[in-house]
Amino acid sequence: MLFKKITDLIVTVGYIGKIKYCPGTFGSLAAFPLAYIIMHFVMSRQIVFSQISANLVEAQIFTLLLFGFGASLVLFIIGVLFSSIYSKRTGREDPKEVVIDELAGQLLVITMSFFSVAFIQHSKIIDFLPESTINLIFLFALPFGLFRLFDIVKPWPISWVDKNIKSGFGIMFDDTLAAIFAIIMQYAIVFILLDWFGK
Repeated sequence: MLFKKITDLIVTVGYIGKIKYCPGTFGSLAAFPLAYIIMHFVMSRQIVFSQISANLVEAQIFTLLLFGFGASLVLFIIGVLFSSIYSKRTGREDPKEVVIDELAGQLLVITMSFFSVAFIQHSKIIDFLPESTINLIFLFALPFGLFRLFDIVKPWPISWVDKNIKSGFGIMFDDTLAAIFAIIMQYAIVFILLDWFGK
C-alpha cells in the first residue's frame, strides 16, 4: 500500500497529474520551480567547475548545465522504472496522469536554454530588449511553448516512438525526443534573430 502511494506520488509529480484539465501542461510548468531550485542551489553555494573554462561566466553556465542535465537524467531513470510499474498496475499504456515525463523533458529544455540566453546577451539584441524580457522569452516562453508544441503535435519520429515503444521507457522517451526537437527549434530561432539583428 505504501509503495503504491509512493509510485502514484512520483509518476503524477505530487499528484499534479491528477489535475482534471491539461495535466501535461501543469507537469511541464512544475519543471520551472525545480530548475530555479537547482540554479539557486548551484549559485548560492558558488559551485563552479572552473576547470571547464577559464571564463567564470562560461564555467557557471556549464556547471548549471551539468546539474540540470544530471537532474533530467535521474528523473528519466526514475520515470522509466515507476511509470512501468504504474502502467502495468493500471493496465494502461500511457496514462494521462503520468506527468513525470513532461517534468523531465521540460527540465532538459530549460537547462539547454541557458546557452541561448548567453548568445542573446552577447549580441545587439540586448540593445533592443531589457534583460528581464530576454529571460522571460528565452528561459520561459520559448522553452515552455516549444516543448508543449512538440509534445502535443508529436511529429515523426516522436509519433513513431509514441505508438511503437511501450512501457515506462516509451512513456519517457517520446517526451525526451520532444525536448530535443524543442531545443533545436529554440536555437534555430536564436540564430535567426542573431542574423537579423547582427551579432
